[in-house]
Amino acid sequence: MAYSENSIEGRLLQNDPEALGQVLRWITAVLTWPRFWSLREEWPDLVQETLTRVVESLRRSRFDAERDFYFYVQGVARHTALHALEAASRRTGKEGPALPEEILASPGATAGESVPMRQLLRRVMDDASEDCRFLMRVYYLEEKSYGEIATELALPVGTVKSRLFRCLESARRALRTVVRRSTDAAAD
Repeated sequence: MAYSENSIEGRLLQNDPEALGQVLRWITAVLTWPRFWSLREEWPDLVQETLTRVVESLRRSRFDAERDFYFYVQGVARHTALHALEAASRRTGKEGPALPEEILASPGATAGESVPMRQLLRRVMDDASEDCRFLMRVYYLEEKSYGEIATELALPVGTVKSRLFRCLESARRALRTVVRRSTDAAAD
């Protein structure tokens, strides 16, 4: 399938630096999610691997131009990061994503930084809908798989994945709003 020369897909295949920068920002946005924080040492390699997969899929015409390329890139990045998490858990024997406590206990996070972070996370969770709080709690804290949650809720796995994704996007927007307000208040 030939991609339009003006599309981001076509420009990426033509090595346009602006298109490359945009795709790299999309990939980085996914890899820096709290869920993938434990992979921070591997981020440069994961960015490269994801970019390689995206470009290769474009060259082989695996991407349907009717779809949204942004979500496609994010899906490839998520898949790559989840695969890396599984590999890391097999190597270390530890399963599951990094929890907020692990993020706060990471090198560079001081005790003074952890209190505001916990307050922000608590505020975001308080503002989330009951369904979103439930999904985030069972997935991140109880570390249940998509399949286990789907069985518990009697829903298809894809529905659980999409609902959790929407919840996380909503939480991310809420967190940005809270941070922006506190930054504006501190500037006054």
